[in-house]
Amino acid sequence: MFKKALKVILILILAVIFARAIAVMTGFGQGDTVSGNRVAVLDFNGEIFGSQTVIESIRKLEKDDGVKGIIIRVNSPGGAVAPSNEIYDYIVTVDKPVYAAMGPVAASGGYLVSLGADKIYAMPSTVTGSIGVIMSMMNTEGLFDMLGIKSVVLKSGKFKDAGNPDRPMTEEEREVLMAVVMDMYDQFITTVAARRNMDKEEVRKIADGRILTGRMAKELNLVDSLGSWRDAFQDMKSVLNIPDLEIYEVPKPQKWWEKLAEASSRLNGILGSRGGLYYMAEVY
Repeated sequence: MFKKALKVILILILAVIFARAIAVMTGFGQGDTVSGNRVAVLDFNGEIFGSQTVIESIRKLEKDDGVKGIIIRVNSPGGAVAPSNEIYDYIVTVDKPVYAAMGPVAASGGYLVSLGADKIYAMPSTVTGSIGVIMSMMNTEGLFDMLGIKSVVLKSGKFKDAGNPDRPMTEEEREVLMAVVMDMYDQFITTVAARRNMDKEEVRKIADGRILTGRMAKELNLVDSLGSWRDAFQDMKSVLNIPDLEIYEVPKPQKWWEKLAEASSRLNGILGSRGGLYYMAEVY
């Protein structure tokens, strides 16, 4: 009887934890409705492995009548291609002013996310740029041979295991994978050209993976202004022309189950990202 009761209690505890984790991941339960006239300041930190959490956070701010504009403080070296594009695509659709304020680093996918904003701010020392795509793979054939491990692969087509680390990559496979990388790259520079009102060939000249300082990016028309998120707020306040406009900093996860959900999301992204395509700045 005691064991049965204990089992029920454990199930209930796990259900509560799971429900709270889902609430965090879907943007619910992260604070009350904003009162007064506010500009929401949302932190966007770390490598990009998923898009749902940040999109739901922005969606919640967009629907809040007290939020008149949004500033996204970007501090990210980029990450997986698809989530970076999903976040960019959503920011572009937001029906409120959105400014991006770059922090220490906003490169590659971090820069792509910033492109979705109406205006981009960077500190002179911000590390940005790194416009490009990377796909990294390892060849472990020698190690496996030394350990006596043999890989057996059954596949429906000759390219189904392209990039398999247990054998050398063929030239034909390299061409197939490189075509995918270059298509992703073309999508990236097309977005930069459209959002920055630049010619694609002009973008291509600086889109070779190089990193730039915020000051260099400003000279190349990749950002709009040099300054901090506070400068972005003052400019947005002037544009909105709302005298009593104040700052609302979106709270970070404080409770242990919220932190656990956030950490779990990042871990799942890392573990599920092997062999993926990245808009990532390899600078650290």
